Amino acid sequence: MNEALRYWVDLFNSLHVIKPVISRSYYLESGAIKLEKLLQCDYNVNGRRLTADHKDYIEAVVLRLRCLADQKLTIEKKSDPMVQRLREHIGSNNMKFDLKELRNERGYVERDIFTIAVEVPVSITITADLEMARIKIATKNLERLGDCVYVYDFDEFGKDLLEELAKLIIAKPNNFRTMGRRQEAVLTTTTTRAARAAVEHRFTSENKPAPGSTGSIKSLLKR
Repeated sequence: MNEALRYWVDLFNSLHVIKPVISRSYYLESGAIKLEKLLQCDYNVNGRRLTADHKDYIEAVVLRLRCLADQKLTIEKKSDPMVQRLREHIGSNNMKFDLKELRNERGYVERDIFTIAVEVPVSITITADLEMARIKIATKNLERLGDCVYVYDFDEFGKDLLEELAKLIIAKPNNFRTMGRRQEAVLTTTTTRAARAAVEHRFTSENKPAPGSTGSIKSLLKR
């Protein structure tokens, strides 16, 4: 985990300097609404520390970034269930919005107008589960809205896996989702709790780790 923290600090520092143009697209309402040409930026990494037996350990590495466009999206809804469904969908993915009610002369709400900031926060949390001897990687809004959880045994967690995840983050061809004997991704649009529970009980993949690429951070960015 210490090596992983150093890896991400070096990579994100390089991204701040090089500033590669990485464009993302996201979908709302089951694909009915497309958010296009969001630029990826603001890379940040933090290590959560744990003290045990008077020693400090890295318990988790948290990566954060944003995908944004200089515009706002307006969506109109005319029924309470549709308003509530969209509100929950936007809120669960940590997107900012304003909601305005338009009333008729009698004071009844005729329709609701959402004004949504085209800004998607992205997070990747790498956590060490000491009791189960596993590494969990939980992603939120990476490539698409929603949560994914990946699980690996300790011996599968190394430079190859980090580089494949890095290539996924910088939108390069990668093998990240196929790596790991037990790894299975669970996508949900609500909470990570259900995804994590599902991963714990659905280890069906017995694929061997796919070979990763080696090389420096600069060479990774050039691929």
